[in-house]
Amino acid sequence: MTVTFTLLALAVGATAGLAVLVVDELRREARDRLPRCTTCGELHPRHAAHR
Repeated sequence: MTVTFTLLALAVGATAGLAVLVVDELRREARDRLPRCTTCGELHPRHAAHR
């Protein structure tokens, strides 16, 4: 039983670690993506000057 619980704990730990990596990657992609402007609707960097 101890071996089974140890393997289960390792699997849960590996799953949690993988979830953290996936969430971090998704946040990084969202931060690097050009946002859609709420004023003109175009895609451009934040705080862009509008003419």
